Parts: sequence; structure tokens; C-alpha cells
Amino acid sequence: MDLSRPYKIDKCLCNLSNLQDIEILGLPGQSYSNDLFQNLKCLKIETLMLDSVLSLARNTFISFQNLKTLGIAIHTARARYDVISTIFNSLKIFKGRNMTEISITGNPHRNGFVLGHPHFAVLENICLQKLNLVDDSILGVKFNPFLRYGRKENCLKELNLSNNLLFDSKDRYVFAFCAFKHLKIIRIPREVVKDNRVKRSTKDDVSYSFCLPRTLEQLDLHSHVKSYFRRRVANLTIINGSNLKVLNMANVTVQDCNGTVNGIENLEYLDMSGFNCKLLSEHLLSNFPKLITFIAQDAKLGIGLKSLQTASEFFKKNLDLQHIDLMHNSLHSLPDGLFNHPFRHQISIILDKNNLQSLPNFPSKPNTFQQISLKYNKLSCFSDDNIAKLNIIKPASVFLRGNPIECSCKTLNFLKWVHRSGIIGDVDEVKCVLQNGTLAILSHFLRNLKTFEISCQSKIWLMLASSITSVIILAVIIGIIYYRYRFAFEYFFLRIKMKLRHYQPLTEEFNHDAFISYSHKDIPWVKTLYDKLNSKGFSLCLYHKDFQGGMPIAECIVEAINSSRKVVFVITKNFLESSWGTYEIEMTRMHAFREGRESMVIVILKDDIKKENLPRVLKEIWFKVVCIVWPSDSEAPYNSEDMFYEKLCIALSDGRRKLCDDNTSNL
Repeated sequence: MDLSRPYKIDKCLCNLSNLQDIEILGLPGQSYSNDLFQNLKCLKIETLMLDSVLSLARNTFISFQNLKTLGIAIHTARARYDVISTIFNSLKIFKGRNMTEISITGNPHRNGFVLGHPHFAVLENICLQKLNLVDDSILGVKFNPFLRYGRKENCLKELNLSNNLLFDSKDRYVFAFCAFKHLKIIRIPREVVKDNRVKRSTKDDVSYSFCLPRTLEQLDLHSHVKSYFRRRVANLTIINGSNLKVLNMANVTVQDCNGTVNGIENLEYLDMSGFNCKLLSEHLLSNFPKLITFIAQDAKLGIGLKSLQTASEFFKKNLDLQHIDLMHNSLHSLPDGLFNHPFRHQISIILDKNNLQSLPNFPSKPNTFQQISLKYNKLSCFSDDNIAKLNIIKPASVFLRGNPIECSCKTLNFLKWVHRSGIIGDVDEVKCVLQNGTLAILSHFLRNLKTFEISCQSKIWLMLASSITSVIILAVIIGIIYYRYRFAFEYFFLRIKMKLRHYQPLTEEFNHDAFISYSHKDIPWVKTLYDKLNSKGFSLCLYHKDFQGGMPIAECIVEAINSSRKVVFVITKNFLESSWGTYEIEMTRMHAFREGRESMVIVILKDDIKKENLPRVLKEIWFKVVCIVWPSDSEAPYNSEDMFYEKLCIALSDGRRKLCDDNTSNL
């Protein structure tokens, strides 16, 4: 009914004998009285909704003898300053009556009031099941009148004071909840406390108790602004909390979460958003085995979870979890083992507005997660490891909106996986950054993924071909330069070597005149060689005679070369077949180059071995080698054994003479 123009309700409505619900609109604002409703006595109206109320006369509801539900919406702009008083005075008519619900909403801020004795004195005389005082600018609740209202026998099952700014007062009305006998639902914000008034926790906070109505099933203390709570979650015991299933304490900023809560073992829904959980107990949720929904937005869990010594204990007892919301906690990752439990249901987890750059550390187990929301993080793509893990977990959907997703050749595997799996639930809302810096809708980009993949492959081959070509060109240029100036390089290195030799004369002492390298199959001939040279005063090192037992043969060879003035290689057919011979030549070559002793190598050729049959390593240093051929033709002039030994003695004595000359010059 539109009462934009004041008039009296006509008696003709009495013809609607079954009419029970009436909603009256007074758009410019309406002051109601019984004069408006007196023609409705003939009807059994059970529900009455009044809109744009400016004020109510004391006798407004006399004509409604059967009224069960009353809704009053106050005109915010034009309501009188005493509109709340007029409303409660009009409710006195319901004294001793049974009513289902009274709802009063929209009281303007300028008419803010404290809910106290004048109001509860009216309510305590009505058997009211549901009281809604939502968005009424209630500034506080007086403890004693509220307690008296609860203690007096009443029918209240649901109390809703949502959307009111309750400022701090000495009266703590929450401790009056225990007095109510039938309450099942309480929605009432914690009083707002300024942050600078919060005191540090004391020893008295270690354990305390809190009483609730035995019948209470839902307790909603959340506030739209942060309400700083002086206490911390220590060892809190809830009395009469066995029926509580829903607990909403969002924005009740408890000082820390380093404790446990007892007495609400049947809790199914917990919202602790806004808590200060920098200090976090591993057993905070241990006493909630039936918990289904856990919400902890902006609770500083990025610090709290990281500080846990055994993160696997945090959800260990909550195997019925189905919904987890950890939005806005500055999470960079999740600790190991946090979800490594045999949950009975698939979990939907929200990790929006954190600092995640990759998939969190979820366990690689299928059917653990139903949905994973990663909106507004710092993800550019999923790595191959992340993709492999998601393929194992197999969530129904993953949400990525608000991330700086990259659509480039570097993330091609990720893009192919998104296109193939269809697992990204908000692909039509995800924007990705193209290689030219512009933005595109991911779903639109994926329509041309095949073309993009071909272009990426072309770029890879082009880059590879360019790299190979560059290397070849560089090698050719270096080769040409070296060949063109090879003599200049060689002369330059020779000058450096000569200068180093001039200023570093040979002063070393050696244990042997020569180390003889030979094949073990040539031992008889080598024994004769050794006896001949030993008789002439030369100290020779043979591996059969001088190598120490227990040492690796490679180390013995290197030690023999280092401790000998010369190295004599007995090159025979047997020697060429031995792998150790080539190794000894290589070691000698490296030592000679390192120590500047290129003339230390003496080669004895036997068995008519030609130069082209010699090892490659030996041929590379052949121009610096002293070569003596064992006489194979006794009739050739100057080709006798005596001449051979004379040449060999001269070659072996060359190092001695040089050492003697250097020492003499130093004197």
C-alpha cells in the first residue's frame, strides 16, 4: 500500500478475510498512528512492514491484535531525533504477547543511542523469538539491563545487532550472554577499541573462560572495522559451548594466536579474519575436530605459519575441512606438510591477494583439492613441476584472475597446458601480458595458440641458427688472424719464455738422472741397459725397482718424472701396444711444458720403428726430443753398441753439465 499521500485505510479491506500480511510504503516519510489503521481491526493481520518511518504514536498498533511479525524501516534523512523512543513506546502495546520477530532498521547516525534500560524494559515483557536491531547507530549496550533481560524468563532465540558501531564502554555485555536460556543465534559486533588504548598481554591472560547460552548454535561477533581486543588466544575455555557450530570473530583483532580453545568441540565454521597471528600455536585448531570452514583473512599468517616448527600439526585434527580462506596474509609460500593429512572431503582453498609467485607447496595426492583460488598474486605462469603436481592433484578448477600472466614463447608449455586441461576456471577474466607489452584476454589468446606455437618454434630455430653462424664466423676469423700472424705469436711466446728462463735459472736437485719408461715385455733388454749406465755412474729409476708398493701407479709415474732429470722412452713394438706408455709420454709432455724442461725427453728407437708409427703425442714434441736409434745393422759405419751408449751418456750428462754451469755462474 502506497501512503505517499496521508489518508485513512478504507474499511473495504475487511472483505479480504484471509489477508494476513501488509507492507505500507510512505515514500516522503510517514508518522504513523492508530488513526491510519483503525479500520483494520476486522482483519487478523500477522505481518506488518512499515517503511519510511518518521515517528510512531503510542497507540499505533492497537488495531493489530494478532500481529506476530513487525518490521520498521526508519526514514534516514527525515526521521525525528526521538524516533527510537517513539518506536519502543509503541511496542508497549505488545506486553504479554507472543511474537515471532521485531525488526527495527535504518536509524540515522545523528540519532545514535545506547541500548539500555528503557528499551530492555519494554522487550522483557514480550515473548519475542527474534529481535533485529540492524544498522541502527547503536553506540553501546548497557550490561546490567541486558543481563536482567537475559535472566528474566523470555523466549528470545535470535538476537541480531549487526552493522552497529559499538564503542568501548566499561559494561561488557558479551558476558551477559550466559543468562539467556533459549538463544540459538547471536549477531552482535564487538565494541570498537582504538589501537592506542590496547595494553600488552599480561600473565592474567594465560587462561580464562567465557560463558555462552547452552542452546547457542551461532555466535557472530564480527565487525566491519577492526576491533582491537585486549586479550590474546591463550588457554580459552568456552562454557556451555557444546552446541556452538558457527563462530564469526572477523576483525576482532586478538593480540596473538598462541594458545588453544576448549569447550566448542562441535564447531563447524570459524572466521578469525583480522586476528594478529604473528604468534601462532600449532594446536590452535586441535579442539575443533568437526571444523568444515576455516576463514583467516588478513590474519598475518604469512609470519605465523612460517614460524611453526611442525606445520603438519596445524590441520592434523581437522579432517572434515572443506573450505579454507587464507586471503590477504602476505604468504610467499606454504610450509611443508600443512595439508599432508587424509582429509575426508575435497577442499576448496582461497589464497587470493598474497605474494605467491608459484604454486604453493601442496601434497602430490589426488582428490585433495576441489578448487584452488590464486587470484591477485604474482604468478606469471606455472613451472613444469607445478603443472606436473596439478596433473596429480586434479582440482576441478584453479582461478588466476589478477595475476601478471605472461603470454610469451618462454611460457609456451604453460599456455599449452591451460588450453589442453581446461582447468582454469576464470580463463575468460584472466589478462596476460604479450611480448610487445600489451594486454590480452587469455581465452582469446588461446584461440590462436597453434599459430603462436609455430611462430615460437621459428624464432627458436632462427636464434639457434644465428648462434651457430656467429660461432662459426668467430672461429674462422680467429683462425685467419692466427694463421696470418702465426710467426708473430710464436716469436712473442718465445721471447717471454726466454725472459723467464733468464731470470729463473735451474737450481733444482733431482733424485735420479733418468726415469726409464718401457714395456714390461722388454725387461731383459732394459736390465742390460740399466747395468751399462749404472756402471758409468748414472742413477736410473725403473718402475720394477723404484715404485713404492701401495701407491697408485699413476701417482708413481708422475713422481718418477718429477724427480728425474731426464725421461728415457724405450720405444719398441711392445711399448706401442701398451696404454701406459702413451700415458707416461703425455705426463712428461705436460711436465716439460709447465717446468720449461722441453729438452728432458730422450727416445730410444728399437725394432726399426718409423717416425710415422710413433704416438701422436710424441710426434707433437718430436722437434724437441733427443732421439737415439739402437743399432740394428752391425755393418753400418758408426752404428755400434759402443757408439749408442756413448751418445746416450752424452744426452744424459747434458742436464748435469747445465746444472753445474748454472751453479758456477751464480757463485
